[in-house]
Amino acid sequence: MTLFLIISAFLFILTNVAIGLYVAIRLGYGPPTVRDTVDLLLDPHWQDVMEDMVVRLRAIKFPKRSPKEVHPVEEAPATTPSAETVDDLIHQITNADLNDLLQDESEGISRIAPMQELFDDDLASILMERSTEAWLMNEKNVETSILKLNVVMMKSGRFAAELDTRLRAMRGSAEITEVKRCQSELRDDCRNYLESQAAVTEKMQKRLEDFGELKYLAQEIEYANLEQSAQIETTISNLDHLNIAAGTEEAIMRLLKELGSLRTARHRLQDMQEKAFIKVVLYEDRLDTVPQQLYYGETTGLRSRIGLDVAIAEWWKQKRQEQRQITFSLLDFVEFGNVNEEHGILVCDKFIHHFGRSLEKIFDPLDLVGIYYGNCFMVATTNIGPQKTISEVERIRQRCEKTTYKYNDGTNPLRIRVTCAVTEALPTQSVDTVLKNLESTLSAAKKAGRNRTFQFDSGKLNPLPEAVDAPNLGETEREIDLDAPDTD
Repeated sequence: MTLFLIISAFLFILTNVAIGLYVAIRLGYGPPTVRDTVDLLLDPHWQDVMEDMVVRLRAIKFPKRSPKEVHPVEEAPATTPSAETVDDLIHQITNADLNDLLQDESEGISRIAPMQELFDDDLASILMERSTEAWLMNEKNVETSILKLNVVMMKSGRFAAELDTRLRAMRGSAEITEVKRCQSELRDDCRNYLESQAAVTEKMQKRLEDFGELKYLAQEIEYANLEQSAQIETTISNLDHLNIAAGTEEAIMRLLKELGSLRTARHRLQDMQEKAFIKVVLYEDRLDTVPQQLYYGETTGLRSRIGLDVAIAEWWKQKRQEQRQITFSLLDFVEFGNVNEEHGILVCDKFIHHFGRSLEKIFDPLDLVGIYYGNCFMVATTNIGPQKTISEVERIRQRCEKTTYKYNDGTNPLRIRVTCAVTEALPTQSVDTVLKNLESTLSAAKKAGRNRTFQFDSGKLNPLPEAVDAPNLGETEREIDLDAPDTD
């Protein structure tokens, strides 16, 4: 009889633990699978962490009560701790003043080594906005890896822009020591970036492998990751073999070329990461969990690819394409890589910022304007219809063709051309179909000679991308100073 009661009690406890574990996994408060939970509990690293947490709790000094609140009581006989005592301790911990905890100088806490986690102040400011407890739990959601990689990319991108500007200012009067310093800084940045990128992308790839239907995304990311890693390693090798003593001007040109190659590889990987991210979020049907920090790009302040995709997905959930004429446009700059190489990262970023803000002023606030990929802009109009959208896009193309952009007190003229694509979303079409038509139309416009506007009319029988036969809209020559604030 006693053995039966023991076995029954054990099965009851095991059943309750299993149910609690299942509910925790379903609600997102833990590892994504039971297997991951078991692996986590058996991991010696996490056992050490739990021991450290116990030491931390024991070392906390809580605020003492003021003398007015102290009431003498009779000494109670020693008893074993009750459930109420444990509950009181938990309540005391969770309600302790945060400043008192932060100012605690306990030797026990100061001796605890920090956890080895890829984390910094920039990332903390992003992650601590909302749902922190879910994001910091064993990389459950893939957006954590995206955020971390974006932080790494932004830091490296800022450094690249600053170094590019310094190198261009040196031309004609560079000292060997200055160029060597730039060479060393670029090498160090490459090595740091390579290390951080490897750690972040490995976690993201493991997360994607949980989805059988989306496994191809992990393969695409792995390819882009390997491509960028190869470029970084090539740059490091080139820097190691760069003979600055043979000529500073030639060395500067080679350093600028390496910066351009790194920028291209970085953009390609970022585009691939954002594409994978939004597909995973749509697959899991949790658009509402996407942090708004991912909605907007750093250079323009406009919507990023993630911000565009989230908004478009919401439109389709609301069946807005059945109620209004939604027209999509892509505007891509002609040979922008060459412009970047000639004028530098900082100048091109100023142009991108100006162009994006101009689009935002031209179109309605209810329309979508943002970066679709690389330096290609997307505009999605909801009220004016395809013909009016084509007219506006063509006017923008012709205006850009007639504009000279200047910087450095007007000493360096800059001319930009734009290739455009437009298509209307039919009520019965999916988002993937619309975007596929839009991208193929842009590709056809580029093959036809660039600096043109093409349209994909889905309402036609067997539609194909077609050139827009637009009249001269009367745009005149003009100049814009990119160094001036809020230029139009």
